[in-house]
Amino acid sequence: MKKIQKGTYGYLVYQKRRETIKTLLLFALSFAIFFVGYATTGTRRNLLTVVAVVSVLPAAKQLTTAILYYHYPSGSEETYEKIQASVENATCLSDIVITAYDKIHELLHITIIGKTVVGFSEKTKTDEKHAAEFIKTALEKNGFHGVSVKIYKEEKAYINRIQEMQKNLAGERKEVYEQELAAVIKAISI
Repeated sequence: MKKIQKGTYGYLVYQKRRETIKTLLLFALSFAIFFVGYATTGTRRNLLTVVAVVSVLPAAKQLTTAILYYHYPSGSEETYEKIQASVENATCLSDIVITAYDKIHELLHITIIGKTVVGFSEKTKTDEKHAAEFIKTALEKNGFHGVSVKIYKEEKAYINRIQEMQKNLAGERKEVYEQELAAVIKAISI
């Protein structure tokens, strides 16, 4: 299984598989410890049973993480390809699930050009104003002031905005700055 970095399309599917495998391995280890103790002593009243019971705790914690990724699938690959085809010269993120304090926002795609961040969500429940404000606040807390953030629910409007941003790009892009903005956005997402 090839590792997919956070912010890349397919990351949520990759993480779901990875967390599921880790969960199964941890539970299998707990059961193996129990069965080894039972096989060697002939009774379940032994020290390995205690170790097996205690080792279920990290396995259960891992299970909750795996369940989290099952709740947030990757967005439509067709829509992603369509959006990505319109991007020529920008920093992009995909499969972003932003965990705000009171809401969770699923974003299929985020484009960063200069001091402008735009995002697209296929989910109708996404509160675009809240998501934009949360991202902007997180960026400001990390020292990035004057960044404009807008989230779209309409694919066509989002693609038009990306093309407009690329057209209006004055001078050279500051790719390092854009990567730093992307790093903050990845830090506030799962």
